Amino acid sequence: MDYNIFDEWPTEAEFAKANGLTKRQVARMRSRKDGLPFAKRGKEIIIHVPTAREWLKKRLITPNPSREGRA
Repeated sequence: MDYNIFDEWPTEAEFAKANGLTKRQVARMRSRKDGLPFAKRGKEIIIHVPTAREWLKKRLITPNPSREGRA
């Protein structure tokens, strides 16, 4: 079985395009204090999709219930 270890590691440009983002938006996500995890392959930025998915899940915002919805 041939398995390419980089199948889950698109470049920053590929990741941006696949998710409807610009490279600049992805760069901003990476540059934050607790930013999007990434690695480098040479000079190229690559992003591990499963890790990015978990990173995003940790940032889910659950709004407080409105006063009307409280018991």
